[in-house]
Amino acid sequence: MTPEDQATPADLLDRVGTLRGAVAPPPDEPDGDRPRVLTQAQLALLAAVQDRLVPPEGDLPGAGGLGAPRRVDGLVAERVEWRRDLLAVLQAIEATRDGFVALSGDVQDAALREVEAAWPLLFQRLLRLTYSAYYTDARVQRALGVTDEAPQPRGHAMTAFDESRLEPVKMRGKLWRDA
Repeated sequence: MTPEDQATPADLLDRVGTLRGAVAPPPDEPDGDRPRVLTQAQLALLAAVQDRLVPPEGDLPGAGGLGAPRRVDGLVAERVEWRRDLLAVLQAIEATRDGFVALSGDVQDAALREVEAAWPLLFQRLLRLTYSAYYTDARVQRALGVTDEAPQPRGHAMTAFDESRLEPVKMRGKLWRDA
């Protein structure tokens, strides 16, 4: 792709359609399995991209295989201001290499580097959404040794509070005025 035929983010949005996608499921279908904003094709593209950004390691699947695309779909459904950025960066990735999902990993990585260089702010939004969706997953947190328990009472040891430490504050007297 040459600089002359690179589209601006606004051009990409025109191609994507302004805030396209707010896909509402039919009333008789449960909401849980249907995309909220992204199409099935966009979810597949996002999964392939996320698996390159956070690849599988050990027993953990990559971000795409772990379900991060659905979580991102939920995030952009709630935050309209993120939706345009995500749709634009997905369009840019697909425009860089047709059939991104079917490409080899090396070619996918090259396409992602091109998009990152051309649209760094859009790419940064994609990274943040991906990392947020991946690293807040309970399975990932358990694998990393992060617990969702409060640090007390079994966590950090705390000494008993020494009330004598308040004496200097009490001796200063009232430092405010009543409203």
